[in-house]
Amino acid sequence: MIGESPEAMPDNPEISVVVPVRNEEDNVQELARQLRQALPSSHEVIFVDDGSTDGTWARLTELHERGRVRLVRFAAGCGKSAALMAGFARCRAPIIFTLDGDLQDDPAEIPRFLTKLAGGYGLVSGWKKVRHDPLHKVAASRVFNFVMRKTSGLDLHDMNCGFKCYRAEVAKRLQIYGDQHRFIPVFAADWGYTVAEIEVGHRPRMHGRSKYGLSRLAKGFADLGTVLLRTRFKDRPAHAFGVMAAIGASKGLALLVVAATGWLPRPAEWAAIALGAALVASAPAMLAAGWVSEYLLHLDATNGRLQRPAIRDARD
Repeated sequence: MIGESPEAMPDNPEISVVVPVRNEEDNVQELARQLRQALPSSHEVIFVDDGSTDGTWARLTELHERGRVRLVRFAAGCGKSAALMAGFARCRAPIIFTLDGDLQDDPAEIPRFLTKLAGGYGLVSGWKKVRHDPLHKVAASRVFNFVMRKTSGLDLHDMNCGFKCYRAEVAKRLQIYGDQHRFIPVFAADWGYTVAEIEVGHRPRMHGRSKYGLSRLAKGFADLGTVLLRTRFKDRPAHAFGVMAAIGASKGLALLVVAATGWLPRPAEWAAIALGAALVASAPAMLAAGWVSEYLLHLDATNGRLQRPAIRDARD
C-alpha cells in the first residue's frame, strides 16, 4: 500500500469498493469519477493493479487519496483471485463491492445492490442479461453458467459476474486462488449465507482489450472439481473419489468387453485393452485417495481444526 499508515487513516467507511485492474490505463480515472458520484460520502475505493504493463499505475497514483482511494500493486500478474484477496484483506467497511475496471459495470447500479442486500442476503451478484461482449465470450459464459447451475445447485444466471455486493464477513472468509473467483457464490451458499441475483446493465468496452478467452473457460472447468471437493463433498471426500472410481472402472470394463468381442481392428483392439486396463487399475487408487482424505478430515475434526459453519443466530 503506498503512502498510508493505519494511524493516519480516517474512521471506518460505510462501503469499501475493490477494483482489480490490469492494463486499464484509459479507464481507471473515469471509473473513479463515476464511483465518487454513486457512493455515499463515507467510502473507500481500493484499486489492485495486477501487474499492469501499461500506464495504469501512473494513472492510479494520480488518484491516490489517503484513506479514500487506496492502491495496491503486484510486481507481476497474479490473477483476479489474488487481487480480490489482497483487496478484501484491506477493506474496513461492513459492506464490500467488487466490480471490474473496464467501465462495463455501471456504478450507478450500486444503490440497487444495497437495497437487495438489506433484505438479509450475504451476497448479491449481478446478472448481465444483455451483454455487449464478443460472441465467443458470451457463448463461453453461458456454457459455464449452465454447467455450474447443474453441478452446484445454485440457480444463478451469471456466476462469474464481477459486479457483486458482499457483507464483509462473507468476503473476508474467502480463501480463493487460481480462477476460483468464478465460484464465490458457491462458497458463500455452502457456508449458509443466502445469495441473490439482480439484473444489471452492461456497457460496451470503449478502451483496452478483454482478458477473457476460451482458455480461461477450460481453466474454470478444471477448477470445478476442486470447488466441489471444497463444498458439496467437503465432509465426505471419499464419496467424490468413489464416484470417480466407479465411473472410471465402468468405462474401463466396457472397453475390455468391446475389445474381447473381436469387432475392433487389431491396433484399436490393443489400444482399447490398454486404456481399459488402466482405468480399471486406477479405481483402487481413487478409493485409497478418498480414504486418506477421510482420515485427514477425521484428524482435523479430532484436533479442532475443522472449519465451523457460519452461525447466524444463537439464543440461550
